[in-house]
Amino acid sequence: MVSLSEEMQALEKVGQELLKVMAKANAGKILKENLEKQEQMLARCLHTKKTTMQLIQELMSAEEQVAQKLSDRDEELKVTLQKLQKIEAKLLHAKEKDSELKSGTEEWRKELEALQEETDRRKATEEDLSSSLSAVYMSQLYYRICPVDWDDSCEPTLIKGVHHGPDVAQPFSIESGQHSRCFVSDYLWSLVPTSW
Repeated sequence: MVSLSEEMQALEKVGQELLKVMAKANAGKILKENLEKQEQMLARCLHTKKTTMQLIQELMSAEEQVAQKLSDRDEELKVTLQKLQKIEAKLLHAKEKDSELKSGTEEWRKELEALQEETDRRKATEEDLSSSLSAVYMSQLYYRICPVDWDDSCEPTLIKGVHHGPDVAQPFSIESGQHSRCFVSDYLWSLVPTSW
């Protein structure tokens, strides 16, 4: 792009050339042509100046907009950084509380496990005692209802023993493979006296 001072220098040269040409014979015609060229150059100069001013104004406006956007972004960044610092502080506080809760929870969990173990031991002891008492009671009850001495030395398929009734002891021997379970149960119950 040609600067304004360069164009002015070019106009001066043209003016000097005009003076030289006027001194010659065809001075009127050449003068007219040079004046037209000078008008065209002035018109181009004015147009260039106008365009340059417009470009400068647009550039300044764009610079202002960019500067404003940068300022806005800086402000947003500051606000965001402040929020981030607050969040980090809250997170640190929450981690500290979480750590305290975990240590407290761990102590409670150990206590709960110890209590659970104690409860399980007591329950097992009570169940064993209850089971033992129940077994003793049931065996005494069975013996009172049906006093039977079982023969454990016989073969597994043979049900053998002696029933001690109110009047007489009655031996029995049943082959379980030859009879149904229902028959064996009914037979054994038939040995129990119905009168009390």
